[in-house]
Parts: sequence; structure tokens; C-alpha cells
Amino acid sequence: MRSTISAPEVRILLTDAASVESAGAAVRACAVSKGFAAERATRFQVVVEELIRECRMREVASTSPSDVSVEVSFDGSNLDVTVIDHRMPLSAAQSRQLPSRRLLALGFADHLHIGFTGATGNIARCRLTTASAVPDDALHVDMLEPDVPDAPDVEQIDLDVRLMTPADAEGLVQCVFRCYGYTYPNPSMYQAAAIRRMLESGSMFSVVAIDASGEVVGHVACTFERPDDVIPEAGKMIVDPRYRGHHLAERLSLTRKDVAADRGIPGMWSETVTNHPASQRLAIERGAAEVGLLIGVGPQSMAMTGLPNQESVRHSFLAVFTPTFTPTFTATSQLPAATLTVPRYAAEHVSTLADRLGIQRAIGTASQEPDLVRSRIHSYASALAGTVEIRVRAIGRDIAEQVVDALDQHLAMAPATVHLDLPATDPAAAWAVAQLERVGFAWCAWMPAFLAAGDAIRLQRVNDHPILLESIVCARAEGEQVRDFVIAQWTRVHRGRSATE
Repeated sequence: MRSTISAPEVRILLTDAASVESAGAAVRACAVSKGFAAERATRFQVVVEELIRECRMREVASTSPSDVSVEVSFDGSNLDVTVIDHRMPLSAAQSRQLPSRRLLALGFADHLHIGFTGATGNIARCRLTTASAVPDDALHVDMLEPDVPDAPDVEQIDLDVRLMTPADAEGLVQCVFRCYGYTYPNPSMYQAAAIRRMLESGSMFSVVAIDASGEVVGHVACTFERPDDVIPEAGKMIVDPRYRGHHLAERLSLTRKDVAADRGIPGMWSETVTNHPASQRLAIERGAAEVGLLIGVGPQSMAMTGLPNQESVRHSFLAVFTPTFTPTFTATSQLPAATLTVPRYAAEHVSTLADRLGIQRAIGTASQEPDLVRSRIHSYASALAGTVEIRVRAIGRDIAEQVVDALDQHLAMAPATVHLDLPATDPAAAWAVAQLERVGFAWCAWMPAFLAAGDAIRLQRVNDHPILLESIVCARAEGEQVRDFVIAQWTRVHRGRSATE
């Protein structure tokens, strides 16, 4: 079982007399010890020291402590530092002006969130991830390579497809090298220690193919982006060039699906490329169905060998969901029945998708104002990928105001796309969608069981970057229906039109 708690490994309490540099040096040492390159660790140290200085600039009340707390935790793939102070509450406008925002925009950290959280105080969280600036991890795309000579059938028979163990980490690094040289976009996959940490922490589980000589010749994984995630993202498919053409990718994927089912994981979420339908077909053959379209989420610099690429535009991805099931489980039993509240225009669309996946969903469309005054949201940004992710944990009447404040906090990095996940089981979900459309968010995807609370409605806000919608290719008519629905909603919101027009 994967751990759902990442307890701090280091806690530092800085008095007013303590040096900022001492805490920064401790964070840098932690980063280096976890396998991060010295240069990245040093840049991250600069961010932490700046956050502490910003704390000390705020006014101290006579009844409140002036100390600054620094906590460091590591979950196998993410090094998180939390800086807490109990000084003058930080306003959203003040947060937007902090110098640390510029450091995020320059890539000194991978994620940064700063805000006032009531009695808990002012909290700043920054993150360094082993998969920064990585299209494969950031976008969870299975990358396809051109065909190469295959291994003889006799060698294929001897392959052992099984769950990966930490002892296989060095063999996986060699497999990545044989497949991609040093061009694979995820640097953590060249670090055996980083791979072992992800496996041991439970943030990733993998399936490997081992040949008769003991070499790793294939790999697929499921990765949990956050410790409390219910649905992992499927990706990191790597097949030794000698073994392509023998359906090894299918064998690896089916075994991964069985492992997920045995662990009680109800499904897997992944994003398939739309400049070529091959990865979509592979997912569909494994039982996946199209549930959304992520417009312009791929960086302009992303290019996949052997596939058509459009320069100077951001790529779009077709989101798919794969229910897991074994002879003793069915998709319906793993995904219990639920009642969702969605906008009226999306009711038939979501009902069709649920039927296609065999998931029982009752659909309501009432626009009910929430009882809560204040929403609970969490946001983080990847400066190098150019994206901002927002999760709404509780819907309050200030939802649009809070989301705009969150966007303003990341203004310096000029994000190309913003994704926002709403709990679809909240009776106020349809009301919240209408409020968020007014600030530029449009329907993106329905995500079954994605949140701890259940299904999610993902909205997207696409900023002013080149996007080529005409080149989006779908493998089947069902995907085209999803594509056309999402593009229609995005176009409507982009033009400032209401859903009733």
C-alpha cells in the first residue's frame, strides 16, 4: 500500500537572531541527499531563503510569536518545503507582489503557493520535483518511437512480465538508455536512486518485462501526483527496440491494469496525443474511453520522434479513463454509484460517457448556491511546463474571487493553460461552473473518481498562445464527439457567450 502521509523529515524553528542562510543550507543539503543535482539544489535554496526573508518583513504582533518554521518533506519524487509564520496576515494583493514569484517564473522552483490560512498563519509551500520540465511526467503522454528490428519470437517467449522491484532500478535505467540514449525527457528515469525512492514511497508502481538474461526490456508505470490521489496517471511506457512489434506494450499494460485492480484502484487516467491516433487506439483496446480534451496543454517545444509535429503551437491531448477490473471485480463495483451535479448543457454528454464506461451515475443540473461562504482551494504552478493546476476541495460563494486571486499569484509566469478540478458530487458544482465561466474557464473533462470526494469536473482556461484545433486527430467517432463538445464549450466561453444563448 502506498503511504498517504508524507511527514516532514526536517523541522527548523528560526528565531529572529538565526541566519536565513543556515536554513537555506539545510534545505540544500536535503535536496542533494535526495539525488537532486547540486545546481538545482542551490537555486532551490535561494527560493527558500527569499521566502524566509519575506516572512521577516511582515509586522509582528505583541501576542504572536515572531519565529519562522521551516519543514522539509520528501515523498520519493517531490521535495517540499513549507515556510510558516504568524505575523501580519498576508493579503492576496501583497502575495502577488512578492519577489519569490519572480524566482518561480525563472524556474528556481517547480511549484510555489503562498497565502494566509487563518489561525494556521501565513504559509508558503515550494516544491522541487524529480520530473520538472518533463513532458512525459507533466503531461503523462506515452511517447511512440518509429519501428525498429524486432527480437526473434523465441526470445519473446522467454520474457517475464511482472511487478517491478527496487532491485530492477539500474536495469530500467539501462533500458531507457537503449531506447532513447540520453534523449528521454524525464531525467529521474536515468537515476536509479530516484526510481527506487518513487517505488518505495508508493508514489509510483511499475510493471517490467525481463528477458532470459535478466535485462529489463520493457516498462510501464502508474504515478500518483499527490499522496491522497485515488486515481493514478498511467505512463512511462518504454519498450526495448529489439522487442517492438510483439505486443509487449499490450502485455505490460494489461499486467499494470491487473495490479491496479488487485490494489483496489478503480481506474487509471491518461492523456493521449492528438497529432497521431496510435496511442489512443492502444488505450481504447485496453478498455479506455475518451472523457475530455486538454486544449493547448503541451509545450511548444514538445516534439515526438516519428510523429507529425506542428512547430510554434501548443499541443492538445485527448484525456482517457480506463476502469480496472478482474474476474472478481467489475468496473461498476469498483466505481460505486454516485449523483453528480453538472451544467444543463453537459448532462447528456456526461451520461453518455458514464454509460460507455459502465459506470452508474445519476445526473442533476440544478444551479444551487453553496452554503459555505468561503471556498477551500489549492493551487500550484509549473513554470517550466507553463501550467497552473487548481483543486477545489470545498465550494463556497467566493469561488470565482478565490480563483482569480490564485491566478494573480501566478501572473508573473504567464501560464499558457490553467486546469481547475471541481468536486462533481457537490450540489453546488453546476453553480460553480457558471461562476467560473465568467472568468474564462470552460468545460475540459469529466474525471471519474479522481478526487477523494469522488468524480471531478475539470475546467480549463487557455490563454493567448498559438493553438491549432484543426489538427486534432481522434481514433474513433466517440473521441470526435468528445473533442467537438469540448471545443464548442471553449469557443463559447472564449467569445463571452452564456450557455443559454
